[in-house]
Amino acid sequence: MKKEITILIHGFRKNNSDMSYLETGLKAAGFAVLSVKLPTTFGSLAQCRNALYRQINEIVQEFDVVNYVAHSMGGLITRAYIDSVEKNNVGKCVFIATPHNGSRLATIAGLIPLYSRVFRPIRDLLPNLQYRSFAENKRFKIGVIAGSRNESMIGRLFLPDDSDGRVEISSVKSNDMDELIILPYNHHNIHKNRETLVAVKNFLARGTFADT
Repeated sequence: MKKEITILIHGFRKNNSDMSYLETGLKAAGFAVLSVKLPTTFGSLAQCRNALYRQINEIVQEFDVVNYVAHSMGGLITRAYIDSVEKNNVGKCVFIATPHNGSRLATIAGLIPLYSRVFRPIRDLLPNLQYRSFAENKRFKIGVIAGSRNESMIGRLFLPDDSDGRVEISSVKSNDMDELIILPYNHHNIHKNRETLVAVKNFLARGTFADT
C-alpha cells in the first residue's frame, strides 16, 4: 500500500484546471495529488458523485490515507462520495467556500426560466437542502475556509458583506468542522492565492491551518 494521496475536487461550472494553482503548489511541497474533472456544469450532485467514484474509487484503495481538498460545490460532492462508500482511509478534508447551508444566489437563479433545468447543480445548492454531516463518529479532521470579499455586483445586490460574493460565511460553516479560517478573497479566486495554499498545506500536514 502507498502511504497518502490528496484528491482535488473543483466546483460548479469549472473543471480540473480550476484547481491547478493548488495542484502545482501541493506537488511542489511533496504531496501526491490527483485532480479530477467532473460534470459540474450540467450534472446533478448525484451524477457528479458517481463520476468521482468512477475516477478515484480504485485509486484510493491503493493508499493508506486519502485527503480531499474541494472548492465550492466540490465539497458537497466530496461529502456525498465519502458517505456513499464509507471509506475508512479518509485522512483530512479541506472545504473551501463550500455552501454547506446553500446559497441565496442559487434560489435567485432558480427563478430564471429553464436555468435550473439546464444547469442542474443549482437544485443541489438551495438553502433548504441539508448536507451530510459527519459529526457523529467522525474519524477524520475537517478544515473549512471561507472568503470575506464581496465585491461583485450580484453579490452586493443580494448578499450581505460577510460573504465571498457568492456564498455567505455563515453558509460555509459546517457543524462537523474542526477548524475555520476566513480569508480576504472572493469566491472565484480564494483557491488561487498563496495564503490559501499555505493554509491547506498546514492542515494536510498537521491538522491545523496555523503555521505553528
